[in-house]
Amino acid sequence: MTTQEIKSRYFQGARRKETWSGIPVKTVYTPEDIKDIDYARSIGNPGEYPYRRGIYTDMYRGRLWSQRQITGCPTPKLTNERLRYLLSTGESAINIIGDQPTQIGIDSDHPWAEGSVGRVGVCVDTMDDMRQILDGIPLDQVSTMLTLVTPIALPSYMVLAAEQGIPPSELRATSPMVPPVLGAPVCMYGGREWWFDMARRQMKEFIDKLEYMTKKYPKIYVANYNAYNIRETGVGAAEEVAWIFANAFEGLKLITERGVDIDVVAPKVSITFSVMIDILEEAAKFRAARAIWARTLKEKFGAKDPRSLRLKYHVNTAGIIMERQQATINVIRAAYAALAAVFGGTQSLQVAGYDEPIAIPTEEAATLAVRTQQILANETGVATVADPLAGSYYVESLTQQLEEKIQKIIDTIEEKGGMAAAIHSGYIDREMEAAWFKYQREVEAKERIVVGVNEFTIPEEQDADVAVYLGKVDFDLVQRHIENLKEFKRTRDQAKVKKALEALLHATENDEPDICDYEKECCKAGCTTGEVGGVKRMGIGLPYDPLGILEYPFA
Repeated sequence: MTTQEIKSRYFQGARRKETWSGIPVKTVYTPEDIKDIDYARSIGNPGEYPYRRGIYTDMYRGRLWSQRQITGCPTPKLTNERLRYLLSTGESAINIIGDQPTQIGIDSDHPWAEGSVGRVGVCVDTMDDMRQILDGIPLDQVSTMLTLVTPIALPSYMVLAAEQGIPPSELRATSPMVPPVLGAPVCMYGGREWWFDMARRQMKEFIDKLEYMTKKYPKIYVANYNAYNIRETGVGAAEEVAWIFANAFEGLKLITERGVDIDVVAPKVSITFSVMIDILEEAAKFRAARAIWARTLKEKFGAKDPRSLRLKYHVNTAGIIMERQQATINVIRAAYAALAAVFGGTQSLQVAGYDEPIAIPTEEAATLAVRTQQILANETGVATVADPLAGSYYVESLTQQLEEKIQKIIDTIEEKGGMAAAIHSGYIDREMEAAWFKYQREVEAKERIVVGVNEFTIPEEQDADVAVYLGKVDFDLVQRHIENLKEFKRTRDQAKVKKALEALLHATENDEPDICDYEKECCKAGCTTGEVGGVKRMGIGLPYDPLGILEYPFA
């Protein structure tokens, strides 16, 4: 490093003059920037319409956000051990994610699944896998998020709770109920586009299930829309909110057209958002999102129940901000993103492990992530006052700009015929790809500094090795899981399995409303993820196997 380089860095100012999403930022903000914002109409007090400042009056003084680390180790047994460990560290809720085969609805012994089983989450093939994952966890005491996107996860969870004698009214969970078109039609971009063809038929099933769950399982959020994966494609804060809201509003429109009261279903809708490292933009994003949700539910859908107007959401710190180079500094990135989520008023939070770009988090990385949340909650002071950023000229101005931009994008999608039409037309794909290319160009041109990647780098040989969980796992365990699955399929009561699958097929073909009951019977009979998903595909006129390799085994 030269003397001139040292001198130039000493006098260097902020290089970027816009938010992460590209919104221009002035040097100074004054009362002039918020003169047209009416406090009562546009902002309001915490716990009051339009909920820009938070959905509860006392916010975190009354109750902290749920601290739930996303967990999915290669096998059900390892996942159970990690879940129980995290609960012992003080985590207040759990969040389970499946591996790639589980998420696309195939079994671990599927030819395509080779090499993918257990790589990015837990393999869930049968209800016995769910039983092992949840072993020793009191389901009536622990809020459970099923980020599994498998047709057997939620019905298995309900059956296991019944086996424990837990009343349905005592279960607290969140689940994308119909994967994934209805949970979030764009959230699986890049890997599961074939599911888009199911949209209309699945919407009917989704509505039926929503009514069913609302009546029988009142504490389960059965319509969880995933905006996180949208943001991972590189789009901005406004697109993340607008696209997922357009999707949710389209679903609510179809539900209300069937005569269902909006105040019956809307309180059961939740969103999973991403949170980036631009602290003030992200806080403003969440504030804007709450206001748009409240206004739309009230003015467009006629909702009257305050529970319908309060946007409920979970936040994952963004994977896109985590880097492989100098991976330990990801601890800092995740902490700043978590701070943004809390400033924004989240109800639930997952902080990524610093080694996420490399592998499934080690126990050490997962512990640091939990401790990050605990320090935020107990040492920083951010939980002591509701919406501490309120009144900032910059934050209020930025919130207003985002609110207007989000609404404009929603209006554009509606003009295109809704979210499903926007996806099928290629509009969403084009916007995602353009955003990602723009981001990559900015990084390569150093217009966007990423520490350790394009600035403040070190030679690769000096980059400290990160302990990788993937390397410590005995993958013979994964192979053993696959062999056990094959043996399970061979020795189960085949007649019972066939009967349950054929009943589910008939119910799907005929749009029977209580499809959940048929799914639960399949789980009890020993049907697998691939079989249940395959039969449901057949029921709406699609091939049994999403990858076109396997045939229905009970023909």
